[in-house]
Amino acid sequence: MAEPQGEAAGRHATEQKRARRRNKAFDETHTSLIETAVRLVSEKGVEALSLSEVARDAGVNRTTLYYHFESREALVEAVREWSARQLAAAFAPVSSVEERTRYIARFVIENPEVIDLWTADFLAPGKIADRYPEWDGLVASMTERFGRTPKTADIDPEVYCTLMLTWAMLGPRVYRNSVRPDLSDDEAIERVTKTQVSMLRLHGIEPD
Repeated sequence: MAEPQGEAAGRHATEQKRARRRNKAFDETHTSLIETAVRLVSEKGVEALSLSEVARDAGVNRTTLYYHFESREALVEAVREWSARQLAAAFAPVSSVEERTRYIARFVIENPEVIDLWTADFLAPGKIADRYPEWDGLVASMTERFGRTPKTADIDPEVYCTLMLTWAMLGPRVYRNSVRPDLSDDEAIERVTKTQVSMLRLHGIEPD
C-alpha cells in the first residue's frame, strides 16, 4: 500500500531538518577547527602546529578532526585559505575604506604567522588569480576608478593592486615592528589607517 501523501511529505520535511542540523553541526565544527588552528599558528608558528593540539584545544577527538582534515598539510592549507578570505573580505566594498583599512592593519599585525602562509603563495611563481580569486575583480574595479579622472588615468591598475596587496601584507608589520616599536598595536594601527586612507583619497579611491 502506498504511503499517504501527507505522511510522505511530513517524513521528507523531517529528514530535511535533520540533514540541515547535521550540515550545520559539520560546518560549525569545521570552522571551529580552522579558527583553533589559526590561533595556535599565531601563538606558536606553523612549524609547531600539531593535529593533536588542535583537537585538544577545539574539544574534539582525533577521529572527528581527521573526518574534516585528512592530514596536517590539509589543515595548514585551510588556514592559508582562511587568511586569504579575510583579506578578500577586507577589500570588498561592504563597509567604509577606513573600516576596511583598519581591519587589514589589525589582522596583519595580530596574525603575522598566518599572514606568512599567504605571503608565501603570493610570492611564488604562478598566476595570482588562481590563488586569490578576487584579483580580477579588484583590478577591474581599480581600472574603472582610475579612468574617471585624467590625473589617475595613467596609473597601471595591475601594478597598483600589486603594490596595494604588498603594502597590506607587509606595511603594518614593518611600521609596527621596525619603524615605531615604541607604539602600542592600537596606536600603530590608527596611524597606518589614517595615512593609508589619506593616500587613497589622493589617488581618487576614497572620496573626500
